[in-house]
Amino acid sequence: MTTLFQQRGRMRLIQRLFGFTSVAALGLACMANQAAAAEAAPAADAGAPQVETLIVTAQKRPEDVQQVPMSITALSGAQLERRDITNASDLSQFVPGLTIFSSNNNRNSTVAIRGIGSSGTNPGIEPSVGIFIDGVYMPAAGPIQSNLLDVSTLEVLRGPQGTLYGRNTPVGAINITTRAPTQDFEGEVEGEIGNYNERRVSGYVGGGISQNVAGRLSAWTSTREGYETNLESGARIDDANQYGLRGRILWTPSSTVNVNFIGYYTELHANCCAADQINPTGIGGIATPAFLASMVAAGHPFRNFTSGDHQVDTLAIPDTTTQIAGGSMAVDWQLAHATFTSISAFNHYDDNIEEQAPSWLPLDVAHGDQRDKIDTLSQEFRIASSGKNRIDYVAGVYLYYSMLKFGTDTIVHAGANRVFPGGARLTVGDTGQLRFDQDTTGVAGFGQATFNVTDRFRLTAGGRYSDDRKTGSIINVNNPGASAIFVAQLSLPTDLPDLKRTDDKFTWALGAQYDLTDGIMGYVKAGTGFKDGGFNARAGGNFTVVSFDPENSKTYELGVKSEFLDRRVVLNADVFHMELDGFQDSTLNPLTGSGFIVSNAGNRRVNGVEVDAQAQPLEQLSLTAAASYDDGVYTSYPAGQCPTYPGAFAAVKNVTPAGTCNFTGLRPANSPEWKWSLTGEWRQPIARAPGLSWFLGGDISYTSSQFLDTTLDPRSFQPAVTLVGARFGVDSRTGWRVMAFAKNLTNESYYLAAAAQPLAAFISGGGTAAPQGFVGWYAPPRTYGLEASYKF
Repeated sequence: MTTLFQQRGRMRLIQRLFGFTSVAALGLACMANQAAAAEAAPAADAGAPQVETLIVTAQKRPEDVQQVPMSITALSGAQLERRDITNASDLSQFVPGLTIFSSNNNRNSTVAIRGIGSSGTNPGIEPSVGIFIDGVYMPAAGPIQSNLLDVSTLEVLRGPQGTLYGRNTPVGAINITTRAPTQDFEGEVEGEIGNYNERRVSGYVGGGISQNVAGRLSAWTSTREGYETNLESGARIDDANQYGLRGRILWTPSSTVNVNFIGYYTELHANCCAADQINPTGIGGIATPAFLASMVAAGHPFRNFTSGDHQVDTLAIPDTTTQIAGGSMAVDWQLAHATFTSISAFNHYDDNIEEQAPSWLPLDVAHGDQRDKIDTLSQEFRIASSGKNRIDYVAGVYLYYSMLKFGTDTIVHAGANRVFPGGARLTVGDTGQLRFDQDTTGVAGFGQATFNVTDRFRLTAGGRYSDDRKTGSIINVNNPGASAIFVAQLSLPTDLPDLKRTDDKFTWALGAQYDLTDGIMGYVKAGTGFKDGGFNARAGGNFTVVSFDPENSKTYELGVKSEFLDRRVVLNADVFHMELDGFQDSTLNPLTGSGFIVSNAGNRRVNGVEVDAQAQPLEQLSLTAAASYDDGVYTSYPAGQCPTYPGAFAAVKNVTPAGTCNFTGLRPANSPEWKWSLTGEWRQPIARAPGLSWFLGGDISYTSSQFLDTTLDPRSFQPAVTLVGARFGVDSRTGWRVMAFAKNLTNESYYLAAAAQPLAAFISGGGTAAPQGFVGWYAPPRTYGLEASYKF
């Protein structure tokens, strides 16, 4: 069965790659013919419409994105604003191979590229996709959920980036650069109102302060009611509120030195996010006759029988506050033939869950609170060659220190009604307190050089050596007199005060690029990536895994970047092969139903194709298209955690170790085969109103079916999702704009994440059994509103 699956997957991939390369070869031939014809034709009109030129810093120097030999999607701040992309979840609809989502709180955010990304459900695990804001590494994925305001460029880099970036990035990186101050005075104010009582106000102002000092201040605030209705109270639940500000000062003490000071603070508060019971009356659903009887006996009859209706049923209301703050100083010193850069940074991340509401049932099972605090210091020294040389280079040293403190308290309440085998019961007031502390010290040296063999042919080589050292402790204690069943099965006392580990690795990158014609560049590259191991931050349950090993990646990529018809069309495409060894995965503890545990989930392979295209066929019309095909598979995962669904994967269940399944040859979770999107906008002046223009835009995106839970439980299967959006507005040359917008026009109901029933071990499923339900966290339904802005 496994062999047949692999053979079919390889055949599908070969067929699609053959089709892609055939189309690409035909396209290159046509473009070359057009280019030759253009040389003999009269020069094009200088005022002809063109696709926007984007300057990116993916290789630590300003470059046209079309000259960067890697798979990259870049969006300018103007493009984000035109498409009304204000948050990261919207972004993932339009970028090939990118997925961003969160489940029940901000900390549990995941950023994935090519189907690979680490969940924040266990604080001991670091992201596989690095997030960098103004050159500073973010230690968790949560900060990307804040408002995307006053951004200069946003770059999604696919594949390992360790030879250019300070912290390890085994799968890819998101590089966000905010707008720098200038001496010219400028500003903008923007407001938005929408359904679900959404209100958003944002803006920025900047300009010269003195002859050699300029400043810029950006700020935003937003509120929104919840998307779900709670059957218990009849009120809306899962609201979201945030506010933040960012200040920038640019000091130019001389013509060769720039100093950038950046400070920021963001606070996100939400009563979010309650989970829905998935297919509760189906096979493996929670609503068995015995469970329903136990809920009636507890005085809280179960009512959440319908999935997909944006209704939940929970007694406890989740409450989370996240604070993100920090500052950096970046110095750029222009030398004779190079630029020396120093970036000193501090970041503070504090995710405080005051009420976890862990069971998502109308039953007061337990109180849960969690707090995750990460303080980081980093220092990067880097030198990069200036201008065009025979050899262009980037080299640097990166120093990193983080202090992580995580705590979680679980207090049993009266709703914990399960009777365990032998008649044992939990006692109201049983309390478990887990504390995890970890200090990380990282040192890395990195560099990359490009040898310009000819004007058209270039070779690149890079290397990185990383040395990371971690010390930590895991302590779990219970209240005196805690019930024996609570101590033995749900909150095992743990005292590990002196944890230590060291991981070091050399990674490399090799590449070549060739300018086939003016405007068409082909490249090939290969590289390795690395992320160090760590400690299981939630090792207070009844299991033995305390430490997990590093994650290693290897990627091969072949691509083409092209522009033709006087840059009216830009087409970029690549094929890739990625291998991941020791993928660090986080799964719900099957014994307690509470707490996510980390393990190395075997080895994975992903083959795929990515395409990005933009076109400006007419002055009034702009178009974009993006697509990705990922053929992901576990190449070796013989002992994964089995789903609790009755009979699932019975053919691959293992006798030893008991409760494990052989997932080798199967597609991993959160790895859709296809993603694509199309966007378009028509913009035209209003003939009878000089200085005014109207515009009409729309988009459609598609994500194919996938499993949402790492156990591949059939209840976590999410069918394909197609989303449609639209916007219409009027703007003026004087700077104001009014726009109506709608997202998810067809009101698709679907889940972003799913997991086995939390706290199942505390709840009666009838008799001595625990319930075996499954829950999912909703994506936003249809939203619409009106936005107005004024630039000055």
